[in-house]
Amino acid sequence: MLVIWNLPQSALADVNSQEINAIIRTWDIALQALNTRDFTKIQPYLHPNFTITTIDNQIFNTVPEFEKYWNQQFSSSIKDIKMQLKGDSLRTFLTPEIDVASGEAMSTTGYAYASFSFKDGKAADMALRWTAVLQKLQDKWTIQSLHFSSNLLNNPVLNAAQQLGRILAVAAGVAGFLLGAVTMLLLRRRTKQRTESI
Repeated sequence: MLVIWNLPQSALADVNSQEINAIIRTWDIALQALNTRDFTKIQPYLHPNFTITTIDNQIFNTVPEFEKYWNQQFSSSIKDIKMQLKGDSLRTFLTPEIDVASGEAMSTTGYAYASFSFKDGKAADMALRWTAVLQKLQDKWTIQSLHFSSNLLNNPVLNAAQQLGRILAVAAGVAGFLLGAVTMLLLRRRTKQRTESI
């Protein structure tokens, strides 16, 4: 869906299918960079003053900082993350050179999801909402601002962490019970040996 407000006729002529295709190409390159962890591909398509806000509310303004953050996601239980955009996004051109786009999770207007693979062999998808501002600079559509969000109360990473927490709690309970039983057994033996020696 293309929404254009209060643009002069000359500006309307500049917003055409070629521009939309160029914007989609920028998105494709960005997703490929995330999915392959090769951030050299996206560098030319980032605005000089870009901002990325991640689903855990962190903000990044340089590629090395974001790359470090992204790679840290794979240091715990996550083996791999594949991100994908689906459907058409809502799009508003503020000017022929500035595009504001957004997508909603599980809607016909477009959505994104991240497919998580965990080191224990399990996998899950997480629906995302996103908003982006793209600006055309030197005949190239660049990402000026990108913001992802998800349902913090219902997502596979949180669910995996909660499941791990439950497993650890049960393991700690069993270990505590066994330790207590062994300790009681040893104390009884010592008490019995003292009684017999008297």
